[in-house]
Amino acid sequence: MSLISSPSNDRIKRVRLLQRQARARRKERQLVLEGVRLIRDAVGAGALPEYVLHAPELDAPAQELVTALSAAGVPCLAVIEPLLRGLAETETPQGVLGVFPWPALPVPGAPGLVLVADGWRDPGNLGTAIRAAAAAGADAVVLTPGTVDPFNAKALRAGMGGHFRVPLVWHRWDALPEAFPGLLIAVAEAAGQVCYDQVDWTQPSLIVVGGEAHGPRVPARDLPHLSVYIPMARGAESLNAAVAASVLLFEAQRQRRGVD
Repeated sequence: MSLISSPSNDRIKRVRLLQRQARARRKERQLVLEGVRLIRDAVGAGALPEYVLHAPELDAPAQELVTALSAAGVPCLAVIEPLLRGLAETETPQGVLGVFPWPALPVPGAPGLVLVADGWRDPGNLGTAIRAAAAAGADAVVLTPGTVDPFNAKALRAGMGGHFRVPLVWHRWDALPEAFPGLLIAVAEAAGQVCYDQVDWTQPSLIVVGGEAHGPRVPARDLPHLSVYIPMARGAESLNAAVAASVLLFEAQRQRRGVD
């Protein structure tokens, strides 16, 4: 078996560029997934990598994955250990990574539940919220200007495959009402007016959650909206953005399932 051993190899250089530069990811509309579970989840959602790089020797789960992808016609290329370790973004690499196309899932024609990430800067929070949105059956996650790239390595790891199961779309604030006409706009605020579990989430709803540092920004507050809050015990710190989004999404899911 021939091994890729040069850092000047074109595939190696592309992986390095995609991992380091959001601009490159946007231009190429590609991303890098690392590890057996992330790659397996993406494949399970219907995506196939353009190619896979892997260590010369793999444990059983990684070898099984590489064998299956190779049988599906995906080029699976062995890379010498030091070079592959240099590409890894995780502390304990599993010896396999893949270059995938950006997911391009369509937003349903009549969306019923949409999460808006308002200027989030923490990629782990954003990935966690994308994972929660997919699990709660949301129809889309909207990313507003100033929100961190959802396809960086930390966001992808936190998303655990959610990026391939819920549509991700970018919108300016002034385009939201036209993009999602007729939806209740609910803005999460620490000093909100209506407790989150008193909202009728069975109606088509757009949930806006601001970043932890600033909360919902002025453009969100300028839209006609319902101000909602999540009650907490006295003296408790505010919830982080991903937790707040998860609480609201799963209350909407609970009501839509008709569970008391």
